[in-house]
Amino acid sequence: MRRSALLLAFAAVAFFEINMAQVRAEEKVFDSFEGENEWADVGWDNVGGVDLAISTEKASEGKKSLKVVAREEVEDWKNRVVFSKEDTLDLSDVNMVLDIYSDAPSGMSVQIGFDTAGDYYESQKKLLSQGWNKDITFDLGAKDFKCKASDWQYTQPLADRSDITKVFVVVSHPKKMKNATVFIDNIRFK
Repeated sequence: MRRSALLLAFAAVAFFEINMAQVRAEEKVFDSFEGENEWADVGWDNVGGVDLAISTEKASEGKKSLKVVAREEVEDWKNRVVFSKEDTLDLSDVNMVLDIYSDAPSGMSVQIGFDTAGDYYESQKKLLSQGWNKDITFDLGAKDFKCKASDWQYTQPLADRSDITKVFVVVSHPKKMKNATVFIDNIRFK
């Protein structure tokens, strides 16, 4: 009886391990920030400036994250920063997931954007809580992206998901917040 129970427990553990390995295999890590920083400020006129640096201060996975510091801006309408990473991606059947750490008690949010076949698409905002915001998931199959064709209204699906050329992250902060800082880690597609 005891031997049967041990074999059953072993089989359950093995089944769990195999399933977890399969789940991890289905996730593609886009950036874990363990190497060099490949992200850059987009330099658009309608957003504030941002400083980007690989940091060991906060990490949700591994030992490093991307420290994002919004520079103080005089104009109230520049209360968001945008940065991007170039890559050629097929995101046809996946969603984007990321982790963000914020010290701010409220007022911070994140969006994602994509360049696809010459057009820019941007998601709706996801509000951030103070501390870790893990597994923030953006449904790339949703019909609530904005783009030029929608007159910047959140009514469009992300077109040409199989032909992504650039990934953007948009961080908004309260208008009066000086040097708003977040740490981003473990950006993945699943």
